[in-house]
Amino acid sequence: MRFLSKFGRFGVQVRAQNQEVYANGMVRVIDNQVSAVFQPTGLTTIERDLAFKSFSFNGSLQEMDEVTIVQPDYRIGVYDTVEQQLAQGWSDELRKEVEEKLLVHADLYGDVVAVPVIEISPPWPRYDDYGGTPAQLVRKLIDEGYELLDVLAYEREHQNRDKICEAISLALDEEVEQEEELVG
Repeated sequence: MRFLSKFGRFGVQVRAQNQEVYANGMVRVIDNQVSAVFQPTGLTTIERDLAFKSFSFNGSLQEMDEVTIVQPDYRIGVYDTVEQQLAQGWSDELRKEVEEKLLVHADLYGDVVAVPVIEISPPWPRYDDYGGTPAQLVRKLIDEGYELLDVLAYEREHQNRDKICEAISLALDEEVEQEEELVG
């Protein structure tokens, strides 16, 4: 699950560190601290639009010409719980605990918003079972009028077959070249 913050390097403590201190001065950590720290990188276009609809950004920086305003993209923090689970070696229970804490924080304070999950549907119901070559698949997609960009997004999200992604990308590049020739 992905979350956006109004602040680029925002953090939410999910669980405090729990430790025992002994009389000889030794300390034993029972539970490590868990924090959700947002980063101002990895923002997608859809997430950017959601952030601009959800938050107001007071004050703006200006370019050297003192007229052009710098867009506040650098202020928007992004946090992905699935990426953090993989990077930190968290269990599914801990990831769900982090998500719950961020959802509660979003409801209480309004400086964090959960990014809704958009499920991409296949081009046709049995797309995943198609047995032809990548070239045959691309030809079928073009002949039947499917939007190649949507099919590529679905393929990358679900099966991510290298040869098929490459074939669709090449077909998209050819479409762009043909449009440029018609315009030019």
